[in-house]
Amino acid sequence: MFRGTAVSKDTKKAMELNTVEGAFAVAADNLAAPYLGLFALALGATPSQIGMLTAFPNFMGNILQIPAALLTERQRDKRILPIIGGILNRSSWLLLAFLPFFFEPEYRVPIVILLATFRIMAANLGVPAWTALQAGLIPQSIRGKYYANRNVVLNTCAVFATILANFLLRLNFPVSYQIIFVVATILGYVSVYLFGQIAFEQAPPKEKANSKQSYRTKIRAFTREIGKQTDFRNYVISAIVWNFGIHIASPLFVVYFVEDLGGPAGSWALFSAVNLASIVLLQRYWGRLADFFGQKSVMMVSGLGIITMPLWWVIAPNTWFPFIIHIINGVFWGGYNLAAFNLLLEVTPDANRSVYVGVYNTMMGVATAVGPLVGGFAAEVVNMRLIFVASSLVRALALYLFYRNVTDTGTRRLRMKDLVPGQKGRTFPGA
Repeated sequence: MFRGTAVSKDTKKAMELNTVEGAFAVAADNLAAPYLGLFALALGATPSQIGMLTAFPNFMGNILQIPAALLTERQRDKRILPIIGGILNRSSWLLLAFLPFFFEPEYRVPIVILLATFRIMAANLGVPAWTALQAGLIPQSIRGKYYANRNVVLNTCAVFATILANFLLRLNFPVSYQIIFVVATILGYVSVYLFGQIAFEQAPPKEKANSKQSYRTKIRAFTREIGKQTDFRNYVISAIVWNFGIHIASPLFVVYFVEDLGGPAGSWALFSAVNLASIVLLQRYWGRLADFFGQKSVMMVSGLGIITMPLWWVIAPNTWFPFIIHIINGVFWGGYNLAAFNLLLEVTPDANRSVYVGVYNTMMGVATAVGPLVGGFAAEVVNMRLIFVASSLVRALALYLFYRNVTDTGTRRLRMKDLVPGQKGRTFPGA
C-alpha cells in the first residue's frame, strides 16, 4: 500500500489491521446510526425531540472527554478505554432494539433519547486514546494518503451496510429496526476484538505527580498552556462556530424530507449510500491534495461547498432532489473530514495530545448539543427553510474565522487549476 515509504513491516501490518477494524466499526455505525432519527419519528417523536436526540448525546458524550484523556495519559495500555467504551457502545444497540417496547408509547421516545445518550457517552470514552494511538501509528508524511486509502475501504463497507439497511427498512416496523440494531451489535463486537489485536507503539504512562497544587490550580495552569498554543486555540474557536452552524440544521434534514417533502423513510438509506459512494470515489484525490498542499487548503475548498448544502434543501422541489444533494454533500464532506482530522493531529502537541483532544471534543460537544436544541425548537416556531439559511450563514462565518486565524501548514499554495486532476509538473508524494 505504501511502497517507497520508510515504514517497518510490523507497522504496515498494524496499519492494515487498523483499516480492517475500522471497516467493521464503520459498517456497524452506518447500518444503524443514520436511521435512529427515523426510528424515533416512527415512535412519534416531535421536531424538538429529534433535536434532543442529537443534542443530549453530543453534550453528555463529550463532557467525559477530558477525564478520559487524563486517565489515558496514565495508562500503560491505551487501548483499554476504547475497548471498554466499544463494548458498551455496541451493547446499547441491543437495548435500543427491544427496551423501548417494554414501556407505554408516551415513554418510548424519551427512552430512545436516554439510550442514545448512553451509547455516545460509551463511544466517546475512548476517543482521546484512539486519536493519540492513531497519531503514533501513522507517520505524518503519509497520513493524507493512508487515511484516504483507509477511508475508501471504510466507506465502501459503509455503502454495503447502507444498502442492507435500505432493504431491511422495507420490512414491517419495528422488526426492521430490531434486525438492523442486532446486526450492528455483532459487527461492532468484531471491530472491538480486532482493535484489541493491533500492536500500537505507545508512549510510557505518566506517573501521577506528587503535587500539593489543587485541582483548580492545575486546571488554570493547563489553560495557560493551551493559551500558548495559538493554532490549537484558534482552530477550536472556529470549529465551535462551525459545528454549531452544522447542527442547527443537520438533524432536521430527515424531518424535512419525510414530513415536508413527503419522502419515504426507506429512501433515506439510498441517499446515505449515494453520499458514501461520493466520499469513496474522491478520497484518494483529497488525500493527495492534502499531502501536497496541506490540510488547511483542502478544508477551505471543501468548506466552501459545505456552506451551500443547506441552501440546496431550501430549493429542493421534490423527493428525489436530495439524491443530488447527497452526491454533492459526499464530495465536499469527504475532503473536509479527512483534512480536519489530520489538522487536529498537527495542531495538538505530542505531549498531552490525549488531553488536548479531550478539550477539543468537549468544546465540540457543547456546540453540537446547543445547535440541535436551537434548531429543533425553532422548527416548531418558524419555517425550516429559514433555519437552513441561518445554518449556511453561521457556517460561512466559521470558515472565515478559520481562514483568518489558523496557520496554513502547507508549503504550497492551492489554486483553482490545481483542483483539476493530472496537472503537469505536479508530483504527489508517494503517488
